[in-house]
Amino acid sequence: HMEQLDAPDELYEHPRTGFVARFLGVSNLLEGTADGDGSVPLDDGTVVRAPAAAARRGRVSVGIRPEKIRLGGSDENRLAGEVTERAYIGVSTQYIVSTRVGAITLYVQNSEPTVGAAHPGDQVTLSWSPEATFVVDPEQEREE
Repeated sequence: HMEQLDAPDELYEHPRTGFVARFLGVSNLLEGTADGDGSVPLDDGTVVRAPAAAARRGRVSVGIRPEKIRLGGSDENRLAGEVTERAYIGVSTQYIVSTRVGAITLYVQNSEPTVGAAHPGDQVTLSWSPEATFVVDPEQEREE
């Protein structure tokens, strides 16, 4: 069945399902409960802001694309974690960060590769803008 029909940028930036979010690139999907005012308390109690959740109540997954997340930074949404993997992939460095809500993948552009670099074992804070956060229904096991 068709999951979503839209322009490419809309599909990427505002997927409506977890399947679409994962089909077009990497997405970090975090489980939480939308409270109807744009706030989503995640399963560990961390509250993230997601304007896309303003009209939603109940279980949701909030999504953040890896390139929208910063190491450190001063954006409103934040998660603490430990760097578990670091891979230089040319134009960017890919990090995997273990947090209380699961593993988070992020990409940092290598415009200045030594500035702000983190290494496995480092404790870091991840941040991202509420506007970069999309909301989809929580993943459900599908029976084949």
